[in-house]
Amino acid sequence: MTRPARRGGFTIVELVVVMIIIAALAAIGIPRLTGDKSAEAAVFGDQVVSGLRRAQKIAMGHRRVVSANVGPKAVVLRVNGSNNGWIALNGVGDDDYATSDSALTVTTGSLPATLYFQPDGRITTDIGGAAGWAGSLSVTGAVNGGTTFRTITVQGATGYVE
Repeated sequence: MTRPARRGGFTIVELVVVMIIIAALAAIGIPRLTGDKSAEAAVFGDQVVSGLRRAQKIAMGHRRVVSANVGPKAVVLRVNGSNNGWIALNGVGDDDYATSDSALTVTTGSLPATLYFQPDGRITTDIGGAAGWAGSLSVTGAVNGGTTFRTITVQGATGYVE
């Protein structure tokens, strides 16, 4: 009895697996090649929100004023020490809430770049707590004509950040 000769080629399972791998690589690679910054902007926006929320928690927990300097690439937190000297927080680096992506920035618009978190949870624009602040921060990108990727809303009276 003679066996039929085996034909060369791929099985349907092998072809489907290869197509799935190619689709996954395309889904990851194409946005990076086209300059889409939405994933990086989402991560940076989450870092900014996290930094502002942490500033409020530290202010309330330690009963001290905490400043959050919103720069174009980072949010830097400082706690008010003695004689209004601003000192770095233990365990919080200046680059903890930052981006290294040159195309992304965070701005407060025309409002001050330094926000003060009061011990009672309010957010103000002055260290004394007289001028309350409510507004929004924008995470924008230099690609596609300055696209705003995320708007972060801040409620000054309650300290809520979303």
